[in-house]
Amino acid sequence: MFNTKSLVPQSGDLNIQLSPGLLLILGAFILFWACRYAIKARRYQIDAAFGEDNGSEPPQHVLKYKWPLALDIVKRGFQAGRQQKLLALFTEYFGQLGSTVELTIFGGTGYATVDPENIETILSTHFDAFHLGPRNMAMMSMIGEGIFTQDGPAWKHSRELLRRQFVRMQHKNLEGFREHVENMIDCLRNSEGVVDLEPVFYRLTLNTTIAIILGRSVENFNHEIGDTFSKAFDKASLVTATRVRLGDLYFLYAPRGFVAACNTVKSYVDPFVREALQQGRDGKEKSDKYTFIADLHGEHRDERLVRDQVINVLLAGRDTTAATMSYALRLLVRYPETFKKVRDEVDTVLGQNKDITRSHIQPLRPYPPVPINTRFCKKATTLPRGGGLDGRSPILVWEGMPVAYSVYHMQSREDLYGADAGTF
Repeated sequence: MFNTKSLVPQSGDLNIQLSPGLLLILGAFILFWACRYAIKARRYQIDAAFGEDNGSEPPQHVLKYKWPLALDIVKRGFQAGRQQKLLALFTEYFGQLGSTVELTIFGGTGYATVDPENIETILSTHFDAFHLGPRNMAMMSMIGEGIFTQDGPAWKHSRELLRRQFVRMQHKNLEGFREHVENMIDCLRNSEGVVDLEPVFYRLTLNTTIAIILGRSVENFNHEIGDTFSKAFDKASLVTATRVRLGDLYFLYAPRGFVAACNTVKSYVDPFVREALQQGRDGKEKSDKYTFIADLHGEHRDERLVRDQVINVLLAGRDTTAATMSYALRLLVRYPETFKKVRDEVDTVLGQNKDITRSHIQPLRPYPPVPINTRFCKKATTLPRGGGLDGRSPILVWEGMPVAYSVYHMQSREDLYGADAGTF
C-alpha cells in the first residue's frame, strides 16, 4: 500500500542552517538592491519633474519591433553591417518614421535623430550634458587613453594639445606625401582587372599619417613587418567599430585575434616613443620627426599615455582621410564634367608653379567621414524637437540615455538642402 505520509515533510526533517556570515552577505545583497532601486526611483522622479518643467512631450515616433528585446532589429542591424548597408538601413527607418525616433533595444531606451537643432544641442549648446558612455571602454583595448576615449576637461586638454601640434606640422609640404602617392600609383598601374580602391586608400593614409607623426612609414620596415602591422590595424579597427555599436555589451564581442592585433599596433608604436624620449634624456637636439612625440611627453610625462595619443591620431588620420578620398573619387568618376574642371584647376596651379590649393568640391556634405555617432546623457536634459503630436515639442533625455545622431542623413535631407540633396 502506498504510504502518503512518506511524501510529507515531518517535523524536524528540514533542518536548514544558515551561518551568520551567509546571512550577512544575503542581507547586504538585499540592502544593496533596495538602495539601488530607491536611488533610481528618486532619480526618475527628479528627471520626470525636470522634463515637465521644461515642456517636454512624449516622442512622436517610436520604432516598433516584433521579437523580444527587439532582437529582430538587432539582427537586421548586424546583417546590414556585414553587407556594408548600415546607412541604407538607417535611411529606411528615418524615411518611414521621422527625423527623431525613440527606440528600445535589449530593454534600454534611447533616441536616434537627424534633426539639426537636436544635433546642435548635443554637440554645442548642451555639450556638457553628454559624454561618451561605454564607447571609451569599447575602444580602450585598441587605442587606450586618448582624445577619442576621453570626456570633459581631459578631452578639452587633449584637443588643445593636439591642435597646437598640428598647427606646427608642415602638412603643406608635398614631399611628405609624394613618395607614398607614387607608390600607390605604381601599385594601381601593376594591377589587373577591377581594383578595390578603399583598402589602397587606407594603406596610403596610414603611411602618410605615420610619416608625419613618427617620421617613418610602414614601407621602411621589411615587407613582413609592414604587412603584419597594416593587417593588425585593419582587424583591430573593424572589431572596435563593432564593439562601439554594441554599447554596454561591447565586452561580448572579442573575436579570435583581436587582442593580438591590438598588441601588434601598440608594439609598433612603442619603439618610436622610446627612441624620441631617449634623445631628450641624452641631451640631443630634438629631431624634427620626433617633435610631436617629445612635446606630448612634455605634457603627459607618461610613455603609455604618449603612445595612446599617437595611436588615437593614427586612427583619425587613416580612417577619416581614406573615407573622404573614397567618396571624392566615387563622385568624380560619376560626374566627368566636374572631374575635368578639377583636373584643369590642378593643371593650372601646377603649371604656374604655385602651391596646390583645395579643389572646389563638396564631398564632405553628402558623405561625411564620420556619418553616425552616439552620445550618452550625463544629466537629464531635453532635445528641442521630436515630442508631441507634431514633433515640434521638446523631448526629455533621461540620465544615462544614449542619443545617436546621423550627420550623413541630416545633410541628405531634401527639406533642408533641396530636391537634389543626394546629388553631388
